[in-house]
Amino acid sequence: MTKPIESLFDRTLNGLHKQLDLSWRRNQAITSNIANAETPGYRAVDINFSTELDRAFEPEGRQVGPVAKTDNRHVDTIAQSGAHIIPDRSGATRSDGNNVDLDVQMGKMAMNASRYSMTSTLVYKKMATLLTAIRQA
Repeated sequence: MTKPIESLFDRTLNGLHKQLDLSWRRNQAITSNIANAETPGYRAVDINFSTELDRAFEPEGRQVGPVAKTDNRHVDTIAQSGAHIIPDRSGATRSDGNNVDLDVQMGKMAMNASRYSMTSTLVYKKMATLLTAIRQA
């Protein structure tokens, strides 16, 4: 019986993969916030990284299902990647109901880009280690 290729990788690589996905999804949320900075009534959104990574490491049988949407007026909290979108209350709400602070969003985008770059470097190093092991076998 052959084992799937995933058996070659430990939980660290799966966690790094999830972190790359979450960084990509958070970038989408941030760019949406920036694009809607002048839209009256728009409320900024974000992703809670620590909660999502905790969910990624839960055993298969214990993962919590999505939040039930009980009313059509409720916001769908599950994004394409399965990440929970949460309200971002970091900016002051203006008179038009918008709470997007461009300086805060640009700072979050820079931090997110840095996190993505660091994570992709770790994935590269993990793969390079595996390649070295294969070549020496």
